[in-house]
Amino acid sequence: MLSPKRDIPLPHAMTDEVEVDGKAHAVRRSFVRLEIENSSGEVITVHRSVRDENVDSRLVSVFHGPVITESLTNQPRQDYFVRMPGAAQRSTGFHHFLADFVGWAIPRVTKTDGSEVPLYAECLFPYSFVEQKQGWLSVQPRIPGYFQIRDAVRRSAEFTLNLDAYNLALRRQRLEYAKTVAESDWKARLRALSNEAASVSVTLRNVPANPAATQDGFKINALVAQPDKTWSTLEEEISRLQDMLEEVAVIPNTGPASEDLEADLSESQDRLVSLGAVAVEAIAEHDAAQQRATHLRERVVALEEDLQRHKDAALLTRLGSSHSALFGENPHCPTCSQFLPDGFDITVTPMAVDDNIKLIEQELITFKGMLSDSLARQEVEATKVRRLRGEANLIRAHIRSLKDTLTAPSSMPSIAAIAQQVRLEEHIGVLLKFSDEVRTAETDLVDRAQAWRVIDEELKAAGRDTLSILDREKIHFINESFRDQLRAYQFSSMAPENVTISEDTYRPVHEGFDLGFDLSASDMIRALWAYLLSFAEVSLKHATNHLGVLVLDEPRQQEVHRRDFATFLRRLGRDGSDGLQVIVATSEEDGSLTAMLGDTPHTMISLSAGSKVIRPLR
Repeated sequence: MLSPKRDIPLPHAMTDEVEVDGKAHAVRRSFVRLEIENSSGEVITVHRSVRDENVDSRLVSVFHGPVITESLTNQPRQDYFVRMPGAAQRSTGFHHFLADFVGWAIPRVTKTDGSEVPLYAECLFPYSFVEQKQGWLSVQPRIPGYFQIRDAVRRSAEFTLNLDAYNLALRRQRLEYAKTVAESDWKARLRALSNEAASVSVTLRNVPANPAATQDGFKINALVAQPDKTWSTLEEEISRLQDMLEEVAVIPNTGPASEDLEADLSESQDRLVSLGAVAVEAIAEHDAAQQRATHLRERVVALEEDLQRHKDAALLTRLGSSHSALFGENPHCPTCSQFLPDGFDITVTPMAVDDNIKLIEQELITFKGMLSDSLARQEVEATKVRRLRGEANLIRAHIRSLKDTLTAPSSMPSIAAIAQQVRLEEHIGVLLKFSDEVRTAETDLVDRAQAWRVIDEELKAAGRDTLSILDREKIHFINESFRDQLRAYQFSSMAPENVTISEDTYRPVHEGFDLGFDLSASDMIRALWAYLLSFAEVSLKHATNHLGVLVLDEPRQQEVHRRDFATFLRRLGRDGSDGLQVIVATSEEDGSLTAMLGDTPHTMISLSAGSKVIRPLR
C-alpha cells in the first residue's frame, strides 16, 4: 500500500540497532505480530519477520488462535507468502487467505493493457490506514497506482462501499475489452486474406469496411487484371487457364511440332514486348497514384494543423484574448503555407475564425475521402503491376522452354509443352486454393461480425455505469456525514453545503472539480478526516466491504486547531461505541488529550516523555 519498493517501512530500531538504557544493541532478529478477529468470531495471529537471517520477510505465518492475548504458543500454524506474484490468487498467498478470512469476495478488474487482475488488498487498505509521512498529503486516500489498474480509485471506492455500480462498471469494462478483441480478430482475418490476395496478384472488391458493415450472405469479388487492361473474375481466370491446360494436355514430339513451336516462340516474344509496354504504363499509373496519395496525405496534415491553429485562436478569443490573430503580417498563405509575393496581400477582413473552422472541417472530410480512394486506387495499381510482372515471368519461362525444345532431338517430347503444362497446373492449383480461401473467409468474417454485434448490443444495453437505489442511499449518507463533519471541524475554505461527493468518482468535489489546491493546508486535513470517517460510518448503517477499522498515524497535521482535533476525537469515540474500531497515534500531551476527550469512551496507552516504544519486557 505504501510503495512498490520492497524496503521495510520501519525504523532502525527494528532493522539495525536498538537503544536500551543508553546503550546500543545490534538487532539480530525482529518480527511483528497482529491478532485479528473476524465477524464469525475466528481469531488468528499473523507473524511476519522484519529481520531474520534464516527467514525471508516475504514469509507470513498464521497461527489459528489468540497467541498474543492468551499467550498460546502451540496453536496450529500455516505459512504463506506476500509481495510476490500469486499472493492474491494462489492458495498459499497470504492476501488470498486474508480476503477469505475477512469475508472479501475479491473481484477481477481491468488493467490499462486490457488484461484482468484481482483488486489487490493494497488498493483497499488506504480506507482503513493512514500513515504519517505520505498519507495526509491529499484529500483522497492514496490508492497505489503501480498496479496499473484502470480507474483504481473508483474501483476501490466502489468495492469498499459494496456498490452495485461496481459490478455494472466491471461488466462494461469486460464488454468493451471483448468488443475490441472481436474487432481486432475481424480485422486480422481480413488482413490475412488481403495479404494472400496480394501474393497471387488478385484484387478484392466488395469487402466490408468494418464488422458493423458485414452482412450475412455477402460475397467478396476477387478480380484479376488482364494484359488488355480489362478485369476478369477469379472464376473466369481459372476457367481460362483450365482451357489452356486442355490445349497442352497431349505432349507432342519436338520434330513434328517444330513449325508450330517456332510460331509459338515468335508469338510469345511479341506478347512479351507488348506486355512490357503495358507493364511500363501500369507502373507509371501506380507511381502517379502513389504520388497523388502522398500529396493528399500532406494536404490532410496541413489542414489538420490549420484547423488546430484556428481552434486555438478561437479558444484564446473565448478566454478574452485580444492578441489571438492567426495571420497578422505573415507573408505566407494561411492554408497551404505558400509564400505570397508582393501584390498578393491577405485581406484585412478575413472570414471569422468560427467560419474558417467549419470550412476547414468540411475540407478535411473531403480530402480524407479522396485520400482513402487514392490509397485504394494505389493498391489496385500495385496488384495490376504484380499481375503483369507475373505474366511476363511466365512468358519468359515459356520462351526458354520453347528454345530448349527447338534445340532438343526431334524424337523427344516437347519440353515447352511439358513446362507449360506444369506451370498451368501449379497456377490453377494456387488460384483454386485461394478461391476456397475467399469462400472460407466470407464465412469467418460473418461469424466474427455476428459475435462483434452481440457484444455491441450488450454494451449498448448496459449503458453508462448507474447507481442502484441502495447505492444512492449510501452516497447520500456519505454526503451528509461529510458535510456535517466539515461544519463541526470549522472547515472555512468554502461553504460545506457547496461540497459534495461525486456520484461518478466518489471523491469530494466543489463546482464539479476535485478538492485540492483551493483548500488551505489545515482544511485539507479536515476534509480527509471527514472523508475517511464518512466511508467508515456508512459501514455502521449499510452492508459494505469496509473493514470497520481506522488506524490514523498523527492525524493532527498542518497545525489544525486543537478545538477541531478534539471534535474529531470525540466523533471517533462515538463511532467506536457504535462498533467502529479506531486506533490513533499522536504526540499530543496527556493532559491536552484528556481535556479533549472528556468523557468520551476510549483506551489510552501513554508513553512518558523521552521513553521508547520498543523496550525490554524485563
